[in-house]
Amino acid sequence: MKNLLQLLLVTSILVFGSATSANAQSNCYEEYLKVFQDRGASPVPDGIHEVVVTVREGNKSDCYMGKVEVKNNQIVQTLGVILEDGSIKKMGVKLNAKYNDANNPAILYMDIVNGMSSAFLSDDNKLMNIFFIKQLNTKAKSIKLAPPASSL
Repeated sequence: MKNLLQLLLVTSILVFGSATSANAQSNCYEEYLKVFQDRGASPVPDGIHEVVVTVREGNKSDCYMGKVEVKNNQIVQTLGVILEDGSIKKMGVKLNAKYNDANNPAILYMDIVNGMSSAFLSDDNKLMNIFFIKQLNTKAKSIKLAPPASSL
């Protein structure tokens, strides 16, 4: 009986610990944002681009591969998300009604700054951003450390 109680205690600690560590992980939006802020990005040329689409609500975010069309440094059309087989599926997310205002064309397009779109809202008020990963500047090379003298 004592062994059974110990086993239950250890199991519950492991389950609680793994659930806590999963919640402690930073979200993918924050990871992409930090990389783009640290390294910067080159200008995005006109055309169709493979991107990362982030969808976030509170502290939680999900990131998907997608394709968008760019013209004059603005996203003019989202083509959809990329499926495992490489095909494209229209995104199941609709933009907030404010983006449908024909009287205000400035909000119909999303500007791209430093390889990232400005944030925009879905119809269910989730924040979304688009990251142009192929425009991300290369990582700075670090200096190679010398081996310890004792290893020579």
